[in-house]
Amino acid sequence: MGLLKRRGGKGPDWLKGKVALVTGAASGLGRGIAIALAREGCDLVLVDVDEEGMRETASLIEGAGRSCLAKKADVSSRAQMERLAEEVHSEWGRVDVLVNNAGVGVGGELVNLPIDDIEWITGVNLMGEIYGTRLFLPGMLERGEGHVVNVGSLSSLVVLPFHIAYTTTKFGLAGFSEALWAECRRHGVGVTLVCPGAVSTNIAAGTRTYPGCERQKKMVEKFERMLEEKGMDPQDAARKVVEAIIADRFLVILGREAYLLYYMRRLFPGLLRRLVAVLTAYASKTSRRYRGG
Repeated sequence: MGLLKRRGGKGPDWLKGKVALVTGAASGLGRGIAIALAREGCDLVLVDVDEEGMRETASLIEGAGRSCLAKKADVSSRAQMERLAEEVHSEWGRVDVLVNNAGVGVGGELVNLPIDDIEWITGVNLMGEIYGTRLFLPGMLERGEGHVVNVGSLSSLVVLPFHIAYTTTKFGLAGFSEALWAECRRHGVGVTLVCPGAVSTNIAAGTRTYPGCERQKKMVEKFERMLEEKGMDPQDAARKVVEAIIADRFLVILGREAYLLYYMRRLFPGLLRRLVAVLTAYASKTSRRYRGG
């Protein structure tokens, strides 16, 4: 059948007894995925900088009858991630499923963004996922099985107003995931790229925004309210991610608005780009510059 054998998925019981590591597991989608994996029979390694949130997630996993190991680590730190890998391999021996979920947000036009914040979001959203994969993938390749889940965004697929730093990291992650899929396929290791639209998480609370005017500020605030009020439930999103792991599916798009914009970009790429330019110009049209506060 050749090098690229047709694969029909891993089977419904593949996750039972596996060790899964989830970054950004203290809340939101990361917590949802961790719980969903525990319900499928996985033991969990939780990674986050929020220790209190991790304890809450851990109690839910242990309540489901699975073992759980919580580790505080900043995924953007190579040294901390290397130490994490050493500890996990020493204590549990392996990781079968890696979920690179940790992410942060920076909003605003490029000229308004501090370079420190551009480095911060790149470190977490892109380098964090690269570090995790590079450190835990070799064991999967050696065993000839495993799965890597990279949690991207709608911004992995389309451009949105005032998301240039976020979009840069998520587009980069999409390319990384496609190349990783091509490299891992022949070794029996699956790769899934998850691209959520609106999901009810707390990422907006930690997002660093730099609006150029009052109208931009109001647009960002409206978008954040929409995420809170109309976003997909993290538990529903998590179930779709677990289904994708079992089915060995590469791309998972979450939310009707995400599908709509994805196919709009594929069919009319120039039209969507111009629409974003119009919205950006509209939100930036004001006689009084916004000074914050």
